[in-house]
Amino acid sequence: MTDLDQLAELGPARARLDERELELIDRARQGGATWAQIAGVLGLASRQAAEQRRQRLLAAARARRTDEDLRYAAGIVVLREAVSDLHRAIAADPRWKQRFARAALVRDTVAIAVDAAPSGLYALACQAADDLAAGRARLPGHVRPAVEKLRAALSMAR
Repeated sequence: MTDLDQLAELGPARARLDERELELIDRARQGGATWAQIAGVLGLASRQAAEQRRQRLLAAARARRTDEDLRYAAGIVVLREAVSDLHRAIAADPRWKQRFARAALVRDTVAIAVDAAPSGLYALACQAADDLAAGRARLPGHVRPAVEKLRAALSMAR
């Protein structure tokens, strides 16, 4: 293997490390670790630096995902945007879990779909749309446009 071949491997290896670091940061936070603790482990000067690092890692991961989506199909980019809009709308509703029987399931499905590989994005979005249909009458007004955008994106992605 030549030096150029080895250099070419660095980009994908760095992306895998970044994805792993983001995953571990999120798991640590979900497990109760503070930003100050995470900063210490990562050798960063402050909790703000740790939060900013996570934001940079997340932005880079989403940019890579968009590139992957574009290689897959243009409709996937539109679908991911619709899922992201729905995710934000659900997150903005403090009473979401009480809206209807499958509300918590929809929230979790949409959260996973936001960063899912293109092959899984469509299936997760379809499942969320089906579950949302069951609770359509109880959806708050600010969520309805996001649900309609999701339905339109699903029909275009077929």
